[in-house]
Amino acid sequence: MVAFSISCFSQSKTKQIEYKSGKLINIRHAKRLAYDQTLGVDARRLIGDVECEHQGAVMRCDSAYLFSDKKLIAYGHISIIKGDSIFLYGDSLKYDATTKLANMKGNVRCIEKDMTLTTNTLIYDIGTSVASYYNGGKIVNKENTLTSKNGHYYSATKDITFHYDVVLTNPEYKMRGDTLRYNTINKTSYFIGPTIITSKTNYIYCENGWYDTEREISRFSKNAIIVTKDQKLLGDSIFYDRKKGYGKATKNVQIIDTTNKSFIVGDFAEHFEKGNKAIVTGHAIYGRRIEKDTLFMSADTLFYDEPDSTHSFVKAYQHVKIFKTDLQGICDSLTYYIHDSLMTMYNSPVLWTNNGQVTAKLIKLTAGQTSIKYFELLTNAIVIQKVDSLDEEKFNQIEGKRIEGFFANDSIRKLNVIGNAQIIYYVKQKKSYKGVNKTVCSDLTAWFNSAGIDRVTFRNKPESTIFPLSKIIDNEMRLKYFVWLENKRPKIKNDILIR
Repeated sequence: MVAFSISCFSQSKTKQIEYKSGKLINIRHAKRLAYDQTLGVDARRLIGDVECEHQGAVMRCDSAYLFSDKKLIAYGHISIIKGDSIFLYGDSLKYDATTKLANMKGNVRCIEKDMTLTTNTLIYDIGTSVASYYNGGKIVNKENTLTSKNGHYYSATKDITFHYDVVLTNPEYKMRGDTLRYNTINKTSYFIGPTIITSKTNYIYCENGWYDTEREISRFSKNAIIVTKDQKLLGDSIFYDRKKGYGKATKNVQIIDTTNKSFIVGDFAEHFEKGNKAIVTGHAIYGRRIEKDTLFMSADTLFYDEPDSTHSFVKAYQHVKIFKTDLQGICDSLTYYIHDSLMTMYNSPVLWTNNGQVTAKLIKLTAGQTSIKYFELLTNAIVIQKVDSLDEEKFNQIEGKRIEGFFANDSIRKLNVIGNAQIIYYVKQKKSYKGVNKTVCSDLTAWFNSAGIDRVTFRNKPESTIFPLSKIIDNEMRLKYFVWLENKRPKIKNDILIR
């Protein structure tokens, strides 16, 4: 049996009583002690500056009932002190020495260093130093305020778990969720279930993850999304540094630009809020809505930049492919200025439109709001068009130092060739082809209709030869930079991902 003592201070004298008992409540002080037989065997009434102790926890109150030294009911200015760090306060207390559970009610506060928990009802386990509430509570930890319906505080690990209607409020943001764990040492929140974080600059949603509230770094997963004024960032997992405005997303990544009606998807992305920059790799695809169609672009690496509110561009590197219903293309690298719809293709670029193909060392392309408007071919420029109703080896070809192309209704309608102009085209009379015209001149202009070349204007001493259709050899009807690359053409949208 463990010995304990009771010091009772009555109005007339001091009396000390010693008991031998197992795991009983130790009464350390009271101004007055009285036995109350109406409450049961060994029921005592403690009045005035009551102080009890049990297994390291000191309990103080104005008055209390003690039953068999194992149960305590206390009233008025309740406090429980565990060690030198945990302080609990309330209006009333029920304590069971067998279960070590303290049930406090009325204006309850639990304080540990810079953390304060307030609630109306609190259950505190003295043995494990776990505090729980089930009818609403609030925790304040420096700049962070957390509220929820249910909560559990684990003093050993400094963890708090919150359930139902969880809200974390910080001067910079507000977090809402269903289940949250918060550590008061590292100031980190851990989410389980749908969670929303809102601030002046963005909106964040996820169903799993963590947030370091002091360093303002976080990782979100499971349907994670970060929404800013102009963009959305999605991914299976997103790392986010709020102070730096930096996000890193992996797997099923999407960056959606709501202002420009465009998006980038891929396996991995880095996003910088300052300057609105993004780098995407791994099955990277850029898409932009153009009227009722969408322009798709794939590359090993896509770089997006918006230096100011009126300018933005995309850069694509290695294995670039383009697909639009009326236009396809390939090249090694590309720059697309979205604000003026100018696309520049580098290193062996090729464009296809309907039955036409264009190649050059450098291609510049202008896409309007509804369709492609204009292209410019620089150095080794050639436009090739397959001749309808003839065999596969017959092509109209226009070559020159520089070629300008103009579109109408998604088809080439006019070409201006400036410098070293050459043309091979099949001449049609009425409904049948009669021969081939081969002309060399300084400059030329060609007009097209739905069937092909409609008419041509030559300038500066053209030299022309007409070959009868029956006399030509297809392989000899080729200009210098002719190469037919139909086998590399993306036929459908999914082809842009084929390497």
